[in-house]
Amino acid sequence: MAKTKVVFIGNSIVNGFPHKRSQCFVSLYREATGFEVINKGQNGETTAAVLARLQKDALAHRPDLVYLLSGTNDFIYKETDPAGSLALYDKIADMVTEAGARPVLLIPLPIDPPMASRLWIPGIDYAAIARQLEELRRLMLAYKEEKPAEVLDTHAFFAGLYTEETKEEYLRDGLHPTVQGHEALARFLTAQLPEQRP
Repeated sequence: MAKTKVVFIGNSIVNGFPHKRSQCFVSLYREATGFEVINKGQNGETTAAVLARLQKDALAHRPDLVYLLSGTNDFIYKETDPAGSLALYDKIADMVTEAGARPVLLIPLPIDPPMASRLWIPGIDYAAIARQLEELRRLMLAYKEEKPAEVLDTHAFFAGLYTEETKEEYLRDGLHPTVQGHEALARFLTAQLPEQRP
């Protein structure tokens, strides 16, 4: 029986920035599942950029599953609003489905505005971005009820990992997970594996 082939595509969190690839949740997912896993995360990626490279970087591999994690950079770069991000997610899901694979849409992780203002790019309204991410989460949960797409609430899961006092154990700079955060994400995803179609 052929090994399940999985592509992860999206932003720097998928890529594992700033950690070693072996510490990234994608690599840890590979170890836990034994699947053939291809990591196509790119630093600074927006959802529109993922859509533009989807055929070459994901569908050309003829995967069984395609995981998408994106959205935060859409708002940092002011490329679109939450409804626009959802529309891009929807296009990607449709393309993946048409290619005969299962789309698994991951709701973007929460950010911590004070930490991001201190440790990441200065001069950005991170509080506004956090509100946009919350709105995108709401839209994606509603979308889940309307479309036969797998939507995993990685946002709520990750937010539930820490308190104000312990956030630095899971958030490195207000946006990117620590190694411990990546380990938690990998456990969550391997526990939420979608059923395989025959």
